[in-house]
Amino acid sequence: MSDDFGLSSPNLIQTEYRPLEVLEKEIYTQAEQASISKINVPEERNLVSIDLGHDINKGKEADMGFGGAHHELPCSLSPEIDFPLKNKPDSNSASLFELLGRYEKRGKNLADEHCNPSSEITTSSRKLSTEEIIRVAAERYIEFPGKDLDCVTTFIHPYGSALSSLSLEETRGADLAHLLLAAADKIWDGKIDSARRLLMRCECKASKSGNPVERLASYFSEALQERIFRETGSRRIKMVSVDKTVLATHDDIPFSKVMQFATTQTILDHVAMETNIHIIDLHIRSGIHWPPMIQALSERKAHPIQHLKITALDTEDKQKVEDICKRLESFANPLNIAFSFNVVTVDDIRDLKKELFGIQAGEAVVIYAPTILRTMIPWPDKLETLMRVIGDIRPLLMIVQEVDANDNSPSFINRFVEALFFYSTWFDCLEDCLDRSNQYRMTLENNYFGRGIINCISTEGEERITRSVKIDVWRSYFARFQMVEVEVPKSSLRQAEMVLKKEFPCARFCTLNNDGKCLIIRWKGTPMFSLSTWKFQEAPLYVELFD
Repeated sequence: MSDDFGLSSPNLIQTEYRPLEVLEKEIYTQAEQASISKINVPEERNLVSIDLGHDINKGKEADMGFGGAHHELPCSLSPEIDFPLKNKPDSNSASLFELLGRYEKRGKNLADEHCNPSSEITTSSRKLSTEEIIRVAAERYIEFPGKDLDCVTTFIHPYGSALSSLSLEETRGADLAHLLLAAADKIWDGKIDSARRLLMRCECKASKSGNPVERLASYFSEALQERIFRETGSRRIKMVSVDKTVLATHDDIPFSKVMQFATTQTILDHVAMETNIHIIDLHIRSGIHWPPMIQALSERKAHPIQHLKITALDTEDKQKVEDICKRLESFANPLNIAFSFNVVTVDDIRDLKKELFGIQAGEAVVIYAPTILRTMIPWPDKLETLMRVIGDIRPLLMIVQEVDANDNSPSFINRFVEALFFYSTWFDCLEDCLDRSNQYRMTLENNYFGRGIINCISTEGEERITRSVKIDVWRSYFARFQMVEVEVPKSSLRQAEMVLKKEFPCARFCTLNNDGKCLIIRWKGTPMFSLSTWKFQEAPLYVELFD
């Protein structure tokens, strides 16, 4: 997570340092002078010199994108072994829908009452009770019985009428209750793999120290897992530890979700007519960003997917990436899509070769680089090796997310001024998004921002690993590899704006603007992140970048 914030990673060891290039000096000189709707799945297709930089996210803090994303998927499952239920549902027993329907009759019709100003359950007038939130979830589950309303289906489907007036906390509570209902329904039907997948997500959203719905869900989730264990004799879900700071701030700070949604829509637009898709993720982190993509592609009617492959590049923690593999495969198995997950492991990025990725004829390859390229700026030969391999692969598209800051000057005072303004924007963002007493805010400020500031202004030479550069520097660098920037689709901007307005009370402070063909995410006017898309010209021309 640290690199997502534009901060230093405590575990990164820098081994060498090189002086600035003329290119970067020129660019800096010029710079100084100068509700979630349904995702659009198209039916038809229609350098960095040393100083680009920053650190390597060790993968332990997962996926902010802030780099990235929406509701945090859980960590991983132990290998799933599916056993038949000992006790199948009694055909004479009431279904979940019948039971929910009875409660709906006994209770109040929320949809009607939201239209009635005098209703006792008008969310604009008072906070819903825990029971009323469960009723809202039941209404929605009846309306969308075949959908999982976690990060995937909220990405695809609008909320039902009963949720249109709920507060953000109440909406999240309804999401959580929906997961419980869906999991119980799957267990009742004997669909254990699907139930496990739902409970896996539920555990990451529930909390024994949270609000009443979160506490309730935590205990019910454990009880459902215990039922699976007793009925099947299979092993229970084992979760690896989750960084609660990431989980909490994903839903409060908008940058991650905004970039995730824009990236997902961009990929869908560019692979609209492709049936064999291969996505290479250069920094998979927690893998939270891929379930919405898998779900959307599985439901595509035109040009149905023959095979979807995700390959993760791993230079840090093989076990962690294998856990992500199991989780994504567990998610994809119940869906109507042929899916595989591969891992390319290298100890040194300079040993990377095209052949390691197993590119097959007919595959449409997309390279995804989320806040990772700048981590190689202190080692130009590593970055050049990676770019040459990408050029050999000839992807259909390369998507790059980066921190859009300029704290890479060799001059201490220049870095001090740049860092002062950049981090002041971050602290302003935290003030608007999180309470001052919020424990996760204090963790961010103490463990991440504080460490990043020290690294930026207190260290020199090989100890200074916190480095970021602006989009213009990346443009000049990519041009040396004969890469051509293509416009981020307008549909991607619309998706990002919708999630921003629907999910975040602080949305008025976060703006999305185009800088040429790329998308810039700003906080109160200050650029924070860039999202750009690239293709290669017909014949790549390699040049020596660091003479």
